[in-house]
Amino acid sequence: MTDRPPYASYAASINDDDDNPSPELSTFLGCLKRIRAGEGADGLPWPEASISAGRGVALSRVERAAIGMLTVAEMLHAADRCRAMATPDRHLDAGVVEGLFFACRSLAELVCRDVRPE
Repeated sequence: MTDRPPYASYAASINDDDDNPSPELSTFLGCLKRIRAGEGADGLPWPEASISAGRGVALSRVERAAIGMLTVAEMLHAADRCRAMATPDRHLDAGVVEGLFFACRSLAELVCRDVRPE
């Protein structure tokens, strides 16, 4: 099993050291195809070799959705802290906060669906 980087490194580009990356890594369509093929949040395939390819894809989706939930939860936390400490003109619009809640809920539903065993 390959060591996966900590959460903070997910934002780093996988092409940082490559001046001339291959098309599957440097084009929008190429990146989208790799994501759909089962990349995890770190840009790598699921590291467990003892599971089926379909399960690896599902776990990669779960991981990406979980990272998305973490990001949305942090945004909601910041919005709540701002609401408690800042003047009203600096608060996020109620519609934005509601949208963040819906996004978090949708991501949680994806995790719940895809984390189930095959």
